[in-house]
Amino acid sequence: MSTQQAATADPSPHGPQGGPSLAATDQRRGSADADGVPALSATIAHLLVARSALHAWHAHPRLNPNYRQEESAEFDYGRAAHAALLEGDESRWHVVEADDWRKKDAKEARDAARAAGKMPLLARQAHKVRAMVRAAEEFIAVSELPDLLADGEPEHALHWQECDTHCRSRLDRISADRLRVLDYKTTTSANPHAFVSMAVGMGYTMQEAFYRRGVKARYGREPQFVFLLQEKDSPYACSLVAFDPAMQEVGDRQVEYALALWGTAMASGRWHGYPRRVAYLEPPAWYMARAEEWATDANL
Repeated sequence: MSTQQAATADPSPHGPQGGPSLAATDQRRGSADADGVPALSATIAHLLVARSALHAWHAHPRLNPNYRQEESAEFDYGRAAHAALLEGDESRWHVVEADDWRKKDAKEARDAARAAGKMPLLARQAHKVRAMVRAAEEFIAVSELPDLLADGEPEHALHWQECDTHCRSRLDRISADRLRVLDYKTTTSANPHAFVSMAVGMGYTMQEAFYRRGVKARYGREPQFVFLLQEKDSPYACSLVAFDPAMQEVGDRQVEYALALWGTAMASGRWHGYPRRVAYLEPPAWYMARAEEWATDANL
């Protein structure tokens, strides 16, 4: 069952919108989060702000008892690239000699690998990931930050508390002095200018702010946060991106808003979806300008 499918299952008679949910308010349930209390992550914070508390509830593995982590070949591929580049580790790969995943034997091998905590890859995908890693290492070596992978820890877990809210994050890589955080993203285009809209739409502004906040709370340092972008197709081009102060301020405000929404939902046990009143939409400025052009053209 995917996360989206799990979202349709109601664990309580009241439902997360209609009243308190036991899954949301019972903090005695076993939990990997700090002190057994469901913790706020950057992903959940983004859902709170960009969608609704209801979406955040359904996507949280400690709140939704029917949660199932979504599995996909794309996800396996991304995890494999992260492990190889950031950890230098292929031990969790499970390479399958097949053209695709359609045949029964290949599907069974893939499912068994996932069940064992491995990352299933077709042989051609493994070859591609290794080529990506070589390209990324060569890029970093001649970049402005040649020591980006020289020291530090990959997959670094952080837990901290903001008033009554427990927060957690897992950093792709953090330097030994805790002054730099690296986040590695594979994408269709590593053009920094193309990344702006993706950063806004995918919640990366909030992720950057959330991670900086965690490092400062845990280590008392204000780190530089750098994205390493890499294209998934040959020539596997890379770029390094960081946010300027204005972008960081937007992210900081988003995090504050998410913390407020989370605190309200956790205290009340009510995880509301979208407003129930009619939303009257206003035309954006560019659409109004286009309408004026149409009116002008119609009078020609």
